[in-house]
Amino acid sequence: MVAISTFFRLLLLISFVQALVPQDTIFDVELVHRDSPKSPLFNSSMTPFDRLQAAVVRSVNRASYLDNRIDMKTSINIELGLRYDDGEFLMRFRMGTPNSQSMWGIVDTGSDLNWVNCVGCQCFKKKTTTLFNPNASLSYKKLSCFSDECRSFRLGHCNDDQICQYHATYGDGSNIDGIFSSETFSFTSLGTNQNTFIPNMVFGCNFRSLHIQIDDPGSFIGLGPGSPSLIHQLAPKYISKYFSYCLDMLRGGDASRLFLGRGKQTVTGKTTVTPLMTQDGFYAVQLNTISIPDEFDILLTRRSKLGAGNIIFDSGTVMTMLNTQVVDQLVRALTDYISLPTVKTGEYKLCFNVSSTEQEEQLPGLWFSFAGTLGNFRVSPDNLFRWYSDQVKCMVILGTSGTQIFGNIMQQDVLVGHDLDKMELTIIDKRCIDLYNP
Repeated sequence: MVAISTFFRLLLLISFVQALVPQDTIFDVELVHRDSPKSPLFNSSMTPFDRLQAAVVRSVNRASYLDNRIDMKTSINIELGLRYDDGEFLMRFRMGTPNSQSMWGIVDTGSDLNWVNCVGCQCFKKKTTTLFNPNASLSYKKLSCFSDECRSFRLGHCNDDQICQYHATYGDGSNIDGIFSSETFSFTSLGTNQNTFIPNMVFGCNFRSLHIQIDDPGSFIGLGPGSPSLIHQLAPKYISKYFSYCLDMLRGGDASRLFLGRGKQTVTGKTTVTPLMTQDGFYAVQLNTISIPDEFDILLTRRSKLGAGNIIFDSGTVMTMLNTQVVDQLVRALTDYISLPTVKTGEYKLCFNVSSTEQEEQLPGLWFSFAGTLGNFRVSPDNLFRWYSDQVKCMVILGTSGTQIFGNIMQQDVLVGHDLDKMELTIIDKRCIDLYNP
């Protein structure tokens, strides 16, 4: 009976793997901002001011987390005795066969591990958390501690059943335990509404996740450059070693998209290309100067904690973090350049009183000059200044004594591409909404 049952399970499983992804595919996945009404993390009681203040706190916390990761020279976030709060953009995906289960995952370009909280997990319960049920899937597998995947996973160790297990303790006393596993993942294309199935995706299935403060939807999708991130597992077997995203926050995030793989259609627009470097699971570039042509030119030092480059491009940090001395120079230069009254707020280095459309038009953009022959990128005024209150706009650049980070507000409404074959970062001026109608 056992043999017959196993045979029919395998037969049923095979019947559900017939629509696997062909090579040279591009996944077009919707990204949802955490503050969008579509998001499981959406809090309807928060005002725009509350959301901006919360974003500042998250940015400072994440910057501290990234600094500590660099100091400890690790790319595995759960290996640390610390963590950062929350995430910024989420994607929907499905797991399991024959009846796939819908999950929300926080997308993180600074993480290499995909993980979900599984049914039976001793988790810090929140209404936003979705649990995956591995017992309801025929394609779920626990990885042996002798598997290549486990041996390459720094946290992996053998349990009594010779299964690959991991454990980490956080600085606040919470901890996480799980089984290193594989499963069939599926993604729905935003453009065609078609489902694409990927078998044997490696992920962490948490059976204990006792976070005390963090608010998450129950899973993380790592887009870092190393194993076993999503891009590392998909490329080069299914897609080119390339991904890009367009982040939309001005229209409620409805046009935000993630592209896994390189499409055949060329996206036109003003293009910035700069050498891309990776370290400890980060994507870094070299920023040389910040300027307004014919007005001022601020030179950035090449000294950095990073082994290569001096600033991280990060989708998970809202505010841009620059060296405090650079920010002080920038504040002085912009204060002299902009003929508007400044306002002290405490959290921000530079805010202006803006009481009319004519005054708002006085706020400039900034040129960021990166290494490379096509390395000049203009950050628009809308991406440089945000409303703090009804008549106050503040610069979204904060000072830091640690690692510099190019945050996601200043990446808004441009297509940011990561080419891991050519090792180039590409920025194309293209509104996210226009990617639907190129």
